[in-house]
Amino acid sequence: MARKFISILTLLLLFNTSVTLAQRPSLRVMSYNILEGMKLDTTTGKTHFAEWVKQMDLDILALQEVTNFTQASLEKLAEQYGHRYAILLIEGEKFPVAITSKYPILNVQKVSDNMDRGFITATINGYNIVSVHLTPFDYRKRAQEIDLLLAHIHAQPAKQNWIVMGDFNTLSPIDSAAYSDGRMVANYQAYEKKYAPILKLADGKIDYSVIRKVHTAGFVDALKKQHPGFVKTVHPKRFEPKTGTDVPSRIDFIFISKDLVKKIGTVRVQVDEFTDNYSDHYPVLFELK
Repeated sequence: MARKFISILTLLLLFNTSVTLAQRPSLRVMSYNILEGMKLDTTTGKTHFAEWVKQMDLDILALQEVTNFTQASLEKLAEQYGHRYAILLIEGEKFPVAITSKYPILNVQKVSDNMDRGFITATINGYNIVSVHLTPFDYRKRAQEIDLLLAHIHAQPAKQNWIVMGDFNTLSPIDSAAYSDGRMVANYQAYEKKYAPILKLADGKIDYSVIRKVHTAGFVDALKKQHPGFVKTVHPKRFEPKTGTDVPSRIDFIFISKDLVKKIGTVRVQVDEFTDNYSDHYPVLFELK
């Protein structure tokens, strides 16, 4: 009887362990534009930001606007939230991208030539990771930048396990219904008038060509696999206008190669007390089962 009880107990323990392992994500990543080097966290060492990232328990963090950081200071920040590895695109530029990780960052390639803000590609734990920030200005320059990024990815020997994330500074055709009221077009028209000859609109219409090219290249919008409705990444609560109504947009994306679609776990725009207040973008969180 005792032996039988021990056997049953052992089976239960094994079952519970297997369930726990099955529920634990194999990879937890985030893309976050941190607004000029997380300037709104005025603590020494950006401790508010570091504590929040630590609570998120991320394996990989793709960052944009890592302003005023050096490679050494980025490494020091990353260590605070448990990431032993960090890569900064370039020192001395106003809006560089970066990647931090719990795991070694391998096969790093940095591209800033012919880019307003640039991108990094790297291999981490068997996944091909991209942190990118496309220009927020002229749509014609943005079209050149996405062509460069996609050509760079296509030239790599790896064709699977791609996670391409960042601030694309452009809108998705999947969200077109959210912009059909004309307010976004009016915003862009006002911008063009103020900053001519910069063009935000293509023949007076919203330019969806950048994200279409990403789709055509075979990448899947991870958020839309779980949230078919519109979810904004701009503007967080602190940055909504005090008078009038906000003109929300989704310009921060995580795209994955098709081989990863069946492995999608949680995907969401991370909205909480911290992200409501410390950047003008909400981050996007993505988990693989």
